[in-house]
Amino acid sequence: MPLSVMNGAHTVFPMLGMPIAEFVHDKDGKSRDIVMIVDEAILNECGEARQMVWFADVTTETRPMMISSYTVPEASGSFCERGGRFGSHSSNESMAPVYYKKLAFIAFFNAGVRALDIRDPYHPKEVGYFIPSITAATDKRCVTIDSRDRCKVAIQTNNVETDERGYIYAVDRANTGLHILELTGAARAVAGLP
Repeated sequence: MPLSVMNGAHTVFPMLGMPIAEFVHDKDGKSRDIVMIVDEAILNECGEARQMVWFADVTTETRPMMISSYTVPEASGSFCERGGRFGSHSSNESMAPVYYKKLAFIAFFNAGVRALDIRDPYHPKEVGYFIPSITAATDKRCVTIDSRDRCKVAIQTNNVETDERGYIYAVDRANTGLHILELTGAARAVAGLP
């Protein structure tokens, strides 16, 4: 399936045979083959089209359909002004039952890690997030304006992974380090963790 010239996929995550609660009484299509596509932001300070998360229904492989998308609202943190990249980069890739087909975790550069409830991939919703604090080790990210570099120190959450115990591991590409997270609140309830 060709993507728009404004987007570039980094991670493609299959969720085959996914039950869709809204369709439980339908004669056909009670479960669907879904693929989550995570774009990769490349340029600092919103110097490109927004890179997002897309959900495609690939139940009929020859006729995939985009069914929904997700992005962090820029205004919720003035992310274009914070410095560094803003937009999606990658998702967790573990298929451990604790999160598979329930929650997805997205590295969103200066917007940290985002936890998405994906049980209804037609309507994904954010149920938690974590933005690491800048430390003395956090690197600058620069843009060139009128032949001069403008640099800002910015969080750059780059990769995220999970394990079967329910932990989330987030790595920052701007030297801020590794963060080990544990779910709380609504996100923990979606996972069914005690």
